[in-house]
Amino acid sequence: MQRFGILLDTSVLQRIIRKQKVYERAQLYSKFGRIYNLFVVLFDLYGLDIKRNRVRGFTWSSSANRFVPIVCPLPRVIHNRVYYRSPKTSYLARRLGKRLFNPPGINRSKLWIDYLLRKNPKLRPHLPVTSRLRPNNFVLVKRYPRVFVKPIVGSLGRGVIQVQSAGRERFLFQPDWGKKRFFSTSQLKTEFNKRHLFNGRFLVQQGITLAKYYGSPFDLRVSVQKGKGGHWQVSGITAKVATKGKVLTNLSQNGRAVPVSIVLSRTFPHQDTKDILRRVKGLALEVCRTLEKTYPAFADAGLDIGLDNKAHPWLIEVNFRDLRYSFHSAREYKIFQNTYLRPVQYAKFLLSQG
Repeated sequence: MQRFGILLDTSVLQRIIRKQKVYERAQLYSKFGRIYNLFVVLFDLYGLDIKRNRVRGFTWSSSANRFVPIVCPLPRVIHNRVYYRSPKTSYLARRLGKRLFNPPGINRSKLWIDYLLRKNPKLRPHLPVTSRLRPNNFVLVKRYPRVFVKPIVGSLGRGVIQVQSAGRERFLFQPDWGKKRFFSTSQLKTEFNKRHLFNGRFLVQQGITLAKYYGSPFDLRVSVQKGKGGHWQVSGITAKVATKGKVLTNLSQNGRAVPVSIVLSRTFPHQDTKDILRRVKGLALEVCRTLEKTYPAFADAGLDIGLDNKAHPWLIEVNFRDLRYSFHSAREYKIFQNTYLRPVQYAKFLLSQG
C-alpha cells in the first residue's frame, strides 16, 4: 500500500486528533484512500524529519475509531493544506520539493494573479479592471459606479471596502465592519489616508453589479481540482448569498450557501440554467489551466465567480486553499465529499507515474 500525506496546520491537526469541530473532514481522505489502496498520513511541519526521511503523524484506525500516532517514511506525494505565515514554515515546506502539490511557492497576490490571467485573451472579458490603489489612480474610484478596495493578499472578505457613487461627487463608503458613511471626494481621500489604504498593500477593483437572489447579491463558489488522470475537473458549484443589506457573500461575513440550481432558476427564470453553468465551468477550467502554466504543481482551488444581471460570468477571486465548507453548508454533501475524493485520485495518479 502506497503512502499519501496530508500536510495540515498544527492547530487544525490538533483539533482533528482531539475530535473537536474543524472545517477539515480528514476522515474522508482515509475513506477514499482505502478505495484507492493508499495509506493516508496526516502530519504538520513539526512532525517532519527530512534528515531521516520520515514523519511523525497520524493515521485513521477503524478499530479505535480515531486517528492514532504513527512514524513512517516520508510519503512520495503530499497534499498541501497549509497557509505559510512565517519564513520558517515556508522554508520547511519548500524542502519537501516536488512531493507537494499546491506548494508554498504560489504567489497569492491578487495583482499578480490578475496579471497572469490577463495574458490569456479568452479570460479578459471576464476580469474586472484591477489596479494597485495609489493617490495617482484615484480616478478609478470615480470611473465606475461601484469599486471594491481589497488587501492585495488576503482572504475571507477581511478588510474589503465598497465605495459606491451617490452622485454629485459624493460616495457611499461601506467597510466590511462599521457603519456606512457618505463622503465628498476630498473626504474620501482623507478617509483612505487615515486607513493607510495608499500604502501599496491595497488594490482597487471595478465593482460588478451582481445578480440578486431575493434582493441579496450572490456569487458562485466553484471547486476546481485535478483528479483522475491528472486532469482538471469541476468538483462542484454552490451559490453564496450575502446577508440582507450587505454586499459581501463570504460565509465568514454571515453570507449563506444555497444550492446553485435553486438560485439560478429563481434569478434567471428565462435562461437555460445548464447553459449558465456550462459557461461558468468553462471559465473556471480556463483560469486553472492558465495558472498551471506558471505553477505546474497547482492542483486545487476554489474560485469565486460572479454573474451580472445578464448572467455573464466574472472572475472575482482565486482561493488556493479552498476550505470547502460552502458545499457542506449548502447541504450539498455529495459535492462536499467530491472535494476530498479528487485529491486522493490525483495522488494515485502521481504515484502511478513512478
